[in-house]
Amino acid sequence: MTSYLTVCESAARSAGEILRTMFGKIHVRHKKNPFDLVTEADVAAQRVIEQTIFEHFPQHRFLGEETTFGLFNTTNKSGDSEISPSQYCWIVDPLDGTTNYVHGLPLFCTSIALLCENRVICAVIYNPMMEEFYSAEKGQGVFLNGSPIHASFQETLGESLVSVSFPTMTKENDPDLQTFLKAISVCQAIRRTGSTALNLAFVAAGRLDASWSFQCHPWDMAAGTLLVQEAGGIVTQPNSSPITFNDPSPVCAAANKTLHSELIKLIHE
Repeated sequence: MTSYLTVCESAARSAGEILRTMFGKIHVRHKKNPFDLVTEADVAAQRVIEQTIFEHFPQHRFLGEETTFGLFNTTNKSGDSEISPSQYCWIVDPLDGTTNYVHGLPLFCTSIALLCENRVICAVIYNPMMEEFYSAEKGQGVFLNGSPIHASFQETLGESLVSVSFPTMTKENDPDLQTFLKAISVCQAIRRTGSTALNLAFVAAGRLDASWSFQCHPWDMAAGTLLVQEAGGIVTQPNSSPITFNDPSPVCAAANKTLHSELIKLIHE
């Protein structure tokens, strides 16, 4: 492992230990509405990740879900807020699946990605309750607990298990829901885990064949994007445009080109 991935793993495991220790012992507050939750576990996990990263890379940028500024207002340890696309930026979701966490459902994770020139070069996703650690470096494949994994080879939605991530406040005309209503009669089955990061990790591992979400933040899908790509899968926006990490962005991931094309077609019907 490079020093980037070593630090990435150390930060994720430290955050995972905090989440495991605080599981079932937390208080909840709302971010913007009663459906968008944050706990002291989110904040504590992000703090230890940030400390770990800045200890090794004090000049790198940092964007966490519990940070109050956007990607182009990220900061380094010195407080310098200027950023250019060529600089390194860590994108972190300390606890993806907070609602699951609050309700005692052990389906959540920590997601960490390192970007350089708007490309993810290193990523990990860690589910501490199931002791599942996904890791990838650009061009080096993807691993689950140290063993290589690969996306599925399924090529038809009719034989596929897929997933959807709904927004925190889902409305009748939301494209996620509209696509779900179309897909439910086409796909073999659909799941909703409550974690976009885990959905992408499961696509990388071949457990899910495809996944989509129209309302993703960079921290939701930065790490998972690299995992899927390194596993032989395809990740784009639902209009087939490349994924970007500067702003909230939709994401459509699938195991292979054929299945990806079929899912894109279904979305646009």
